[in-house]
Amino acid sequence: MTSDVELSKVKTLLTSARDAPVHTADATDDVLGPIYSYLMKIPPSASDQTYHWFCSRANQLTIGAATFLLRLFAYDSPKVDAWKRRLKSCLAGCCQCIKGLGEVKASSRKTYFGAFSDDVIRGFYSKFDDWELSVVVEALVRSGIDLSDSRLAARTPQEVPQPVLYHMVSNMRVFRDPRVFSLIRACPPISDWPLVPPPPGLFILVMDGSSDVRQWAKAQITKSTQVPMLEHQFVAGHELTLEAVISALTMSCEGQGTTTDSVLPYMFSSDSSELWAGFSQILRHLPTEVLAKSSEGMGCRRIVTGHLHDIGRQFSDILRCLLFLLKRLGNQLWQGEGPEYPQVVFDAIKDNTSFCDMLQDLKSADEKPWFLSWFGEYLTSISDSAMYADVLARIVDFLCEELQHERFQEARPAVMHSAVRLLASQVRKTQSEETSQRRMAVSSVLDIHAEVFISVAFGRSYANSQWKEVRSAARELITTSLTRDASEIAKSITTSCEFLAGRTNVFPVCTIREQMWKKTYESLQTNDTDGVVAIIAIIAEFSHIDFLNKVAYRHVRSSPDAQAFDAINRCLTISRSGFLDVVSKLANYNQTSFVLDVLHRPGVARDVMVLMLSPIEDLQGAAKTLVGQAFDVDIRIDCFRALFSNLPDSSFEGIFSILERYVHYAPHVPEACSLSKSLVQCLTDVIEVLCSSPEGLLHNDLFLRPKDKEGPATQIPRLWNLMTRSLTVIFKRTPLWSDYFEIPDMTVWMRDALIFGRDLLAQWRVMESASVTVTDESSSLVTGSFRKLSRMGKNMMGDLQPVVSELARWMRLSDEELLHQSFALLQTVLECFRTTRVPPSKATLAKLNKHVEDFRKNTSGAVKTKLDSSRIAQLEDALASFEEEEVEVVSVVRASKARPTQPHKPPPQKAQAAARKPSDFVPRKPAENEQLKPEVMKGAFPKFQRLSTSTSTSVSKPPIGSSILPTAPASEDSSDSGSEAEGMQSGLAALGKFQRSPKVKKPVERRQVKLLDIQNQAKSATMERLQRREDARRRALRLKPDTTGLHRTLLSWNYDHDGPDPPTVGGKTPLLHVPDTFQDYQHYLRVFEPLLLLECWSQIVQSKEEVQGVYDCRITSKQFTDDFVDLDATISEPVQKDWRLGETDVVLLRHPEGKKSIMMKVRSFRSSPFGSQMSLRCFMHPTMGDIGLQINTVWSLKKIFSLSTLHREYGALVALPHYDLFQMILTPKLSATPPIEQREVQHTMSAYNVNEPQARAIIGSLKADGFALIQGPPGTGKTSTICGLVEAFLHKRPRAVTSIHVGKTAASSEPVKKILLCAPSNAAINEIASRLKEGYRGPQRKASSLKVVRIGTEKAIDISVKDISLDYLVEQKLNGQTPNDTSKDANSEINVLRGEIEQVKQIKQQKLDELASVRDNNARMVVLEEEIKKLNSRRMTLTQQFDRLKDKQKSDSRTLDAVRRRVRTEVLQEADVICSTLSGAGHETLEQLDFEMVIIDEAAQSIELSSLIPLKFRCQRCIMVGDPQQLPPTVLSQEACKYQYNQSLFVRLQKHRPDAVHLLSIQYRMHPDISRLPSRIFYQGRLLDGPDMDVKTKQPWHSHPKFGTYRFFNNTTESQVALALYARLCKEFSAVDFDFRVGVVSMYRGQVLELQRAFEQRFGRDIKDKIHFHTVDGFQGQEKDVIILSCVRAGPGLQSVGFLSDVRRMNVAITRARSSLFILGHAPTLERSDENWRKVIQDARDRSLLTEANVTPKSFAESSRRPPSSKPSQTIDEQPPINDPPADLAIPSDVGQKRRLVEGVNGEPSTSRPHETRTMQPPQKRFKKEKGSIFIPKKNKPGKP
Repeated sequence: MTSDVELSKVKTLLTSARDAPVHTADATDDVLGPIYSYLMKIPPSASDQTYHWFCSRANQLTIGAATFLLRLFAYDSPKVDAWKRRLKSCLAGCCQCIKGLGEVKASSRKTYFGAFSDDVIRGFYSKFDDWELSVVVEALVRSGIDLSDSRLAARTPQEVPQPVLYHMVSNMRVFRDPRVFSLIRACPPISDWPLVPPPPGLFILVMDGSSDVRQWAKAQITKSTQVPMLEHQFVAGHELTLEAVISALTMSCEGQGTTTDSVLPYMFSSDSSELWAGFSQILRHLPTEVLAKSSEGMGCRRIVTGHLHDIGRQFSDILRCLLFLLKRLGNQLWQGEGPEYPQVVFDAIKDNTSFCDMLQDLKSADEKPWFLSWFGEYLTSISDSAMYADVLARIVDFLCEELQHERFQEARPAVMHSAVRLLASQVRKTQSEETSQRRMAVSSVLDIHAEVFISVAFGRSYANSQWKEVRSAARELITTSLTRDASEIAKSITTSCEFLAGRTNVFPVCTIREQMWKKTYESLQTNDTDGVVAIIAIIAEFSHIDFLNKVAYRHVRSSPDAQAFDAINRCLTISRSGFLDVVSKLANYNQTSFVLDVLHRPGVARDVMVLMLSPIEDLQGAAKTLVGQAFDVDIRIDCFRALFSNLPDSSFEGIFSILERYVHYAPHVPEACSLSKSLVQCLTDVIEVLCSSPEGLLHNDLFLRPKDKEGPATQIPRLWNLMTRSLTVIFKRTPLWSDYFEIPDMTVWMRDALIFGRDLLAQWRVMESASVTVTDESSSLVTGSFRKLSRMGKNMMGDLQPVVSELARWMRLSDEELLHQSFALLQTVLECFRTTRVPPSKATLAKLNKHVEDFRKNTSGAVKTKLDSSRIAQLEDALASFEEEEVEVVSVVRASKARPTQPHKPPPQKAQAAARKPSDFVPRKPAENEQLKPEVMKGAFPKFQRLSTSTSTSVSKPPIGSSILPTAPASEDSSDSGSEAEGMQSGLAALGKFQRSPKVKKPVERRQVKLLDIQNQAKSATMERLQRREDARRRALRLKPDTTGLHRTLLSWNYDHDGPDPPTVGGKTPLLHVPDTFQDYQHYLRVFEPLLLLECWSQIVQSKEEVQGVYDCRITSKQFTDDFVDLDATISEPVQKDWRLGETDVVLLRHPEGKKSIMMKVRSFRSSPFGSQMSLRCFMHPTMGDIGLQINTVWSLKKIFSLSTLHREYGALVALPHYDLFQMILTPKLSATPPIEQREVQHTMSAYNVNEPQARAIIGSLKADGFALIQGPPGTGKTSTICGLVEAFLHKRPRAVTSIHVGKTAASSEPVKKILLCAPSNAAINEIASRLKEGYRGPQRKASSLKVVRIGTEKAIDISVKDISLDYLVEQKLNGQTPNDTSKDANSEINVLRGEIEQVKQIKQQKLDELASVRDNNARMVVLEEEIKKLNSRRMTLTQQFDRLKDKQKSDSRTLDAVRRRVRTEVLQEADVICSTLSGAGHETLEQLDFEMVIIDEAAQSIELSSLIPLKFRCQRCIMVGDPQQLPPTVLSQEACKYQYNQSLFVRLQKHRPDAVHLLSIQYRMHPDISRLPSRIFYQGRLLDGPDMDVKTKQPWHSHPKFGTYRFFNNTTESQVALALYARLCKEFSAVDFDFRVGVVSMYRGQVLELQRAFEQRFGRDIKDKIHFHTVDGFQGQEKDVIILSCVRAGPGLQSVGFLSDVRRMNVAITRARSSLFILGHAPTLERSDENWRKVIQDARDRSLLTEANVTPKSFAESSRRPPSSKPSQTIDEQPPINDPPADLAIPSDVGQKRRLVEGVNGEPSTSRPHETRTMQPPQKRFKKEKGSIFIPKKNKPGKP
């Protein structure tokens, strides 16, 4: 055993000897001894008792020692003998040691034996080889084989040990011995030889003359597992073998035989083919380094290439050898050769007849012959040489031309296949290389032979099984080439953009294979599915690229690079020309099933979807053609629906592909407007297809496939993300693109992009709901009736952050339309953030706050936002919602007395509840004190504005927090003007809206600043900013109050409940009388809220009596929104022509069985030729239970009534705490009449031609702060006073220098100071507007430039004021163009196209049916097929025209809307006076305006809540004009009237200080004999007559004793007396035309009808057109020369006159007459029943004007003055008796307490002016169309405009 010290020494010695070889002299015993000792001590292996010195069983130290000690062979000593014996044993027992010995012999020449010369080493190993031979012979002898006995040697090769056999073929000295060689040729069995590498002797044997030997040797060689062998394994024996083999090949080819010394004693085959076959085996195992060497004489490379001219069987093996060398060596094959040598080699093969014979021997087209594959390797080996292009051209020409000759008929497919594969490989290789020369060479060859390849790929002559694989490969080649062209175009465009950006100095030169594109399009067959699929995929790859913009590249176009610029656009044109035709042919010339098969191919639907969104019309048209034919759809949106419905996964993949391209492509090109425009148009369709209700696919679980983890539902988050990213890119890049386009063009598509953004955001809840169906959240998001925000929802809001960040920059746009749309989108985004409680990023908030701050600073010259003050206020309020909560105490100082001028802050809990903001799907927890009893559940009048009924004395905080922004969406209010909605319903204008839930969370307060009367301290910037935000907040709360509380209560009622009171859920809320003053807002709320709800229920009760259309509707979707349920429903049956639903309508859904019903509010309604779609909202009260509102259930639907007016009244109630006049409304404080100088009175009288009371009223009202009241008894000139008021105000106001448009720069002047003029009814406001328009200032007309605008619906505006209506003025500013003309033309064209499309489809179906029935008539079938193809083509052409027209129509409509919106704003801003009804003043059109003064005419005829509506605007003064002594407001609920709900605000204010009311005391209507009565009874004698009123009202009949100016006829037969009276009047004064001058009036509607019937029987039916029959209520505001008043009530036992006792109706009835008043009544009944009537009768008696007329008076019964034209004259005597109504005639339910429908079409004829001539012309018969008024009774629809 060797010690460690000895081992260390041996290692040291061997290392030294290896690194510094030593001669024999230096190898002393000191060196040899230790190494020898170490080696000899190594024991034999325990497993086989054999020594192992050179194999893997020995360690490296042993191998090193054994190698070093080989030099002992030159020594002679006993130790050397021992060493030899040990070495013999080693070699005799281990094959691996023999192999190892051969390797160390070669490797040691440079290590241990490096000190010896080559000659010495050669001689040494020669003797060593001889010794090895002796060892082998000795071993053979020991094995019993005597080599001298040839018989024994031949007989017993199997007995030779394996190591000895291996030794025999490994050492060429041994192998060359004839005795051994003979033994080896006996092919002994081999068992455990080393597999790697093959021993050298086998290389000789594979070329042996004996086939058995060759096979035996080949079998051994093929066992080698390492090919080729490593260089160190190539030992001396291999080298000797290779020399012998090459010599044999050389002599064989030269015909010299194989008998030279170098090949003796080997027995090589005499067959050259066998020699080359063996040589091909040898080459595989030779190391690459050996193959690459060029030895003296003939090396491996040259021996192969030199014999390529050989003809015969051996050529195939020579060619194999060449192919092998090409693969192994590549370009090394040509090292040391001349430049032309490769071509010589190619020519040698090409011209070799044996090669041609090989091709002709091909029999199968499926073969891929190996002898054609050398072309590719050959080209690879010369790819870097200059001859590459020429050789490539020659090879392809050889394959595609020469070898396609007829004599190679069977080989042609294989040869062509080889050519295609060759070129395909070259295309792929050059594609990744930068060498342009090679690419050009390949492109050139492709262009030269393009026609051949395209013919093979797509031609009909090659469409057979023989060419199938070739055809496929050729298509792949064409596809690859064209794809590369597409990439080249894209790359060129990218580089050109870099050139513009200065990142490169070279403009790209784009070249593509023009001929290949053209030939491909020409060659594609109509039924070539694979070809069309391939071309679709290629075109889709760059379908997003549009032509380079000439403006963007204007500098390039004026430079030498202009041609390169044109080349890029030319390449785009070439690559796409023909695509549409190819796709159209495939779609139109094939059956639907065929086209469907195409779309179902992998990737096709994805690519088609990409093409659908392309900006290139032809590409988009091709896609629509394909989809249209496959799914029988026509227009673009239907194509999208078909793709998503049938191929959803591929469709989403296509959408993602194009959007991802867009977000990466758009930022790098100078403009991407066309692509952006196309995306906006198409994605709008996509959103509608996916999200619209109810047809949207995201509402359908079958489409979403919730259980499929890769289904459409899982794709929604990615779709949302990519859409928002695309919007971000648009908003970021568009300002840069604007340099290259005309502003009008940019404006159009930028506007569409903004609208698309709002459309997208409008559907975010739908997309969120769809996406969570596949998550675990889907079941947990709904808690009770609330909807939580999902993780997807949070991610969606996160995706919006960059959108709003970029959008913030757009607030500086100068274009008003774009600014409008941008702000609307910003509103929508911020609303999403607020409702989801996901705040915008700090950077975004900073940007938006900077806009506000810049606007407030008014810094000249600075770049500022173009937003006007109104929108800045809205933005400021919205941003305050996202501020951190904080209360900053500025100072702590003892508070002094409260300032009465400070705006009132609502009390704590109520105001906060009244101002709660919505939290759309985000549930709120109840406050601690309300956990158990949410008050919304407590009865008919739920305290839904109060958190607690307890009277807490805790100190309240002002509701400044973000939770008190009351808003109602714009959709909640109907338009008084009927104009279309302007912009989104949600948004910043709606940021203040609040929503309420049964469980109310205590609102979180916004940051507050408490200022405690700090004196002499300037406000800090922070204080000012917070004050501005507080003003903005209060403005939002005024203009957009929340009405959901009304909805919640109303929709919780049971419609089938009977009774005057609403259905209760719990105890009934107590009703309170309206007091004269209120303690606080909560008191006001407690009083008016229940009364308003009571009136609402009364309107519902009345609606039950009306007949309404009933339709079946189907519920299509259902969604929770807070504690509401939103439903989508459809009506498929036709509805009545004028039947539609408004957004303020309430409808009833009743179950078909009639047992269950529920009221719902309409949210939207849309009708189409295919049915009606609507969105409804209901409130599911817990007590209702499940009434079965399930999807796909059918319910009966009918309209109940409209909430239009109630909405605005309720909104005013909610917003009241934020009104400027709030305190004065709670606690009336009228200013005392100020002292007025007589000089000022005289000036006013002169300036406006008014009398003194009118002048004092004008002056006093304009000097008053807050409210001013003007009482105008009948005929005292209220209208003239109002005209004077307007003129006086306008005269005193500062006039603006320039007119203003919203959004103009700060340099523009302020808008003109305006007056808002309102009245309860359309008739009243039409009258005053007409007077103002006509120039009346006071009672006289003046020439004036006063600008008056009437706001209202078209049907509500009288013809006399049509020319000042808002819509008319807008049209005038639009140059008189009818706004619908364009749309009508477009609609007409669209309808024509739709009809043509349907006609084509019908004809096509007829042709298809005929085709199916044709039998044995090929000619007819061909004709029909061609006709069908043409029809398909025509259909697709029409659908493209249809889409273009629809897009144009939409764009034109939006443009017109934009212009209309701008013009409407201009009209309103320039107006001096805006006139509307009280309810109309709540319309959103006016919200952008501020008013200096509000005037309310007929203020005593409107309930208080209606009067509050116009006060929501900032105004310093409200002047109310009316007469409490005339008719009160009309209210439907009798119960509410008991609590004075029908009391006007005018009356309540008057009660506070009657002496502050300005009385117009001079009347100009009645004859003094008539006015004397009302002055004494109703006005305490203060009503005076105007000058000469007796003269002005004098009439011919006044001198007649039966008539006169005034008379009371005491009678009980009033109808007969009225007939006789009128007949006698006409007879006696036949010269007077009484038409339209007589009014027949009664307190009772029944009596009016009876009188009208009697007059018609007596005078004919046309009498009703000459005499005005009406109730007193219907006659208010009108006057006639003669009034016949029928009192009706009569009877000896009658103690009460009921309705007649109403003093206000008495006043109206008596004061309608100008010249004569005739009262018909039963004096005794009236006297004993009512004090006022007693005064009337006594007055008549005192004045001798009381006439008895109880029987038919003969004096009245002569004859009629003019017989009716329809029948002969009749007298009263000839008339059948007419009985008076019974004494206890009931009061009609719709008269008296019925609420006046201020929005109805109930305008009256204008009141005659006192100065006008008494000869009256027939007025326009407006009352004929007023059949909904009280003239001719019909149940009105409350609140319906």
